[in-house]
Amino acid sequence: MLKKTVLFCLFLQVALGIIYAQKVDSALIRSTRAYYNKYFNDPTDPIVLTASDTLLNMAIKANDTVMTKMALGAKLDYYYYGQGENRTDSVISGVNLLKQYARKIKNPELYYWAWSARLVNYYIMQGEYNVALIEAEKMLREAEEEKLESCIAECYSALANVYSAKGLLKKSQEFMLKEIQLFEKGVKRYNISFQYSDAAKIYIDLGEEEKAPELLKKALSTAKSPYHRVTAKLVYIPLYLAQDNIDAAHQALEECRQIYADEPSLRRHLHYFHDVEIDYNRKVGNYSKALDILETQKNEFKKTNSLTALSELKKTEADILWDMKRKEEAAGLYREYLQGQKEEKEKNEEITTSEFATILNLQQLSAEKRELERISQEEQLQNTRLILFFAIGILCILIFFLFMQRRLNRKLQWSKDKLNEKNRILTEAREELYKAKEIAEQSNWMKTVFIQNMSHEIRTPLNSIVGFSGVLVDMLADKEDIGQYVSLIESNSKLLLKLVGDILDISAFESDMDINLYPVEVNACCQAAIELGGMSFSQDVKFFFEPTCDELTINSNHSYIVQVLDNLLSNASKFTREGSITLTYEVKEETKQLVFIVTDTGIGIPADEQEHVFERFVKLNDFSQGTGLGLSVSRIIAEKLGGSLTIDKEYTQGSRFVFCVPM
Repeated sequence: MLKKTVLFCLFLQVALGIIYAQKVDSALIRSTRAYYNKYFNDPTDPIVLTASDTLLNMAIKANDTVMTKMALGAKLDYYYYGQGENRTDSVISGVNLLKQYARKIKNPELYYWAWSARLVNYYIMQGEYNVALIEAEKMLREAEEEKLESCIAECYSALANVYSAKGLLKKSQEFMLKEIQLFEKGVKRYNISFQYSDAAKIYIDLGEEEKAPELLKKALSTAKSPYHRVTAKLVYIPLYLAQDNIDAAHQALEECRQIYADEPSLRRHLHYFHDVEIDYNRKVGNYSKALDILETQKNEFKKTNSLTALSELKKTEADILWDMKRKEEAAGLYREYLQGQKEEKEKNEEITTSEFATILNLQQLSAEKRELERISQEEQLQNTRLILFFAIGILCILIFFLFMQRRLNRKLQWSKDKLNEKNRILTEAREELYKAKEIAEQSNWMKTVFIQNMSHEIRTPLNSIVGFSGVLVDMLADKEDIGQYVSLIESNSKLLLKLVGDILDISAFESDMDINLYPVEVNACCQAAIELGGMSFSQDVKFFFEPTCDELTINSNHSYIVQVLDNLLSNASKFTREGSITLTYEVKEETKQLVFIVTDTGIGIPADEQEHVFERFVKLNDFSQGTGLGLSVSRIIAEKLGGSLTIDKEYTQGSRFVFCVPM
């Protein structure tokens, strides 16, 4: 009794420890998410630098891969969106960290996203178009080698952005349409709405605005965020302007303004709205307002030191001044713009020259490698000649051995003849054994048929005995002695009936009987099994049923699931005198299985006997009531249903049976 009490206390302590650990893990995850929501609303806030390190430590401790990715990306975005010194080195370092983490967790989409959306786009923002192009092409080669279509689509997106920045609109549109084609074939693309919007904008810029509406409809239908939707709606403004529909353009502009006002997350993308607003005001002749907005844009880009964007604004300002007939001021700005373009071109040419020099060095190394390979081939040819001479010598030796082998073959032939004679005798014996095997199988089949017929014949009178025994128990309940005798008759009749039923089940399954499958409600199966086995529970034993779902339907067989659960609960109640018995189930999504678990705090099963109990007529306690067929029949049913029945060997506080069936 003392031993059982100690074991129960230990089990309770372990269970409470597991529950506490789960609560700690979930609490860590909640606190990590709350910390992110508190400090990471604005990627340009300096607090992001210190908060991202704290968030990373919290995410690692909570084993939260999503927050780990967000922590690494937050510090990268701080520099990407124009904050801090040594931005280029910081962006490259941040991208490399994110790529390493993506490889670690085997997430190629994150790997190529960091490379494309952050490194390539950063070079574009800095005006280093040739460097961006080299990175994008390198990325495409790597993705094509790995044969990852979703990552190839990401590379197409990067190349489209590079060519768009270089002003090569048709080339940019070519890669956008390639990415769209992959998406329409089934490749998942979260930002595909942008490609539809950008392709439509290019058609408008090329004077083919009649092709834009269809693409914009697709952009809105594939939008997954407010940023996607507002980007598509912004393109409607130049479309309406191209169609000279000023009222529709103004209405679309105000609708976009309201979206930006309602969504705080769009704040960092506000410059796209200002670009469209400037174009609209210029088109309708409201030049002063266009210049005011442009001045606001200049101040924002000066804060982030976005030189390329400032240069483009200078050209836009010159265009507006030219439209306002302020041609001298416009000419001055054009000169400054052209001078900046010239300097930018020289800078890019210098970088490109450096890259080409690197490529030439690689080509030289390749040539040297080819020369070394040629020398190596000549040495291999010399070695081949030597090998050939050795081969001729070995051939001569082989001929000698073949001559000796022929002599041995004659002796072996004589031995072979003797073996053939013995094989003939063995073949005759095998045929006789085969005939004996057929006779034995026929006898076994006749035995099975006999058992089935006899079991059926025995079951009919037994049903009557069991039924009328129950009636007698009710009638003679007030007569204690007679009632006990009748109750004993009833219980033993039920035991005999179960034995007959188990024998019938084994005989049926041995004859390859198929089980019919149909929709089954899991909780109803559990309740039916509890009602069948509940009468045998001791008053000192607590029973718990812990359903995972309020309602769950699977394709299986109600009767056989109830039979297995009834056997498991009956076994648990038979060997558990105090403590608890628990029936629960859980859904394994990765294997598409439903797992029933019956746990008790009884005497348990020794480790060396845990497979032995599934054999027929096996009882570890010869004095316990039962046929020794229940677990054997249950395992056969589990396998016929396409599942399994096992014992959890790690559970030591009693017995735990695990019954799996396919969903």
